[in-house]
Amino acid sequence: MARNHNNEASSSKSSKTTNNTGQSFWSTLNQDLLSPIMMQLGVVDCIAFGGVCESWRSLARSERDKFLSSKQPMLVSFSHKANKNECYLTDFNGRKFKTILPCSTRTCVGSTCGYLIMFNRKTREFCLVNPITRHELCFPGFPLFISTDPKSVRGILVFSPSLSGWVLIISHRFSSVISYCVAGTESMWGSISFNLPVVDIHYFKGKVYAINSRSQLHEVKLKRKPWSRLKPLEMKNVLPNALLHPEFVSSGESLYLVNCVTENLYETYEVDLGKKEWVSRTIEEHAVFVSELKSSAAINPGTWKDGDGSKNKGRWFSANLWYFPHDCMNVNLIK
Repeated sequence: MARNHNNEASSSKSSKTTNNTGQSFWSTLNQDLLSPIMMQLGVVDCIAFGGVCESWRSLARSERDKFLSSKQPMLVSFSHKANKNECYLTDFNGRKFKTILPCSTRTCVGSTCGYLIMFNRKTREFCLVNPITRHELCFPGFPLFISTDPKSVRGILVFSPSLSGWVLIISHRFSSVISYCVAGTESMWGSISFNLPVVDIHYFKGKVYAINSRSQLHEVKLKRKPWSRLKPLEMKNVLPNALLHPEFVSSGESLYLVNCVTENLYETYEVDLGKKEWVSRTIEEHAVFVSELKSSAAINPGTWKDGDGSKNKGRWFSANLWYFPHDCMNVNLIK
């Protein structure tokens, strides 16, 4: 009798994992088996993976940060066909993903937090678009003149508790003004003035930093009351005045300023905020990705799952625009 009872129980359990033909349901696969399979997928394939069923969607959510941090940067390119703005993301293995961005009249001026920064020159509106999920953050008409050269725009996205929302911060080469706006069509742009043109802006460990044309470092403090302002940071030493194209990059606990000397030659300075010093460095443990638009980063290639990341340590990769999957999970919460 006991044996018959166990057989019935076994038969009942089997009926929950198979259909009438005896085939197993994909949704019942063990997550310990599914997880390594998911980690081998491309970024776009993982989105489809999470849409198969509820159990796969749950796994994709729980493994999201681990998955994104393991993915290599992707090249971004565009093609305008029949009033469509086609965007292509290509990884190091040559896998290409195409998506249609919402507006064909927008020009890409950079990337931040997993979004492409798109600018409409007719309406002067900024729109941030995630090329994979197509989620958008919209900002009203920009009040200042912007050059037709997209390389002149520097933009970063942060979340500001003091301003109660996602904030787009924009600087413009040769302009001494930093502008900022909370996402939403009803919002208005605010501004902070420098005494010299702003060269670059960057988010790092809860704060926003800016550097001007004389390599003077400032902290950008966004507040509702008291009003937003710039806080000069006095460094013990000075950088050379001949930094032609300086740009911030960061990785983990380190903030760097890289400067393009020639097409394939860069010099690097670490910003030691504790000692308030500029320190000349070589970034041997990282792969450094630099671009003509605002989308650069220093990344430890040992975290990549695709290929041998160690061979990319100490290498520099340049492109018009990079997309960083690992950046999608960053909140960029400013203090």
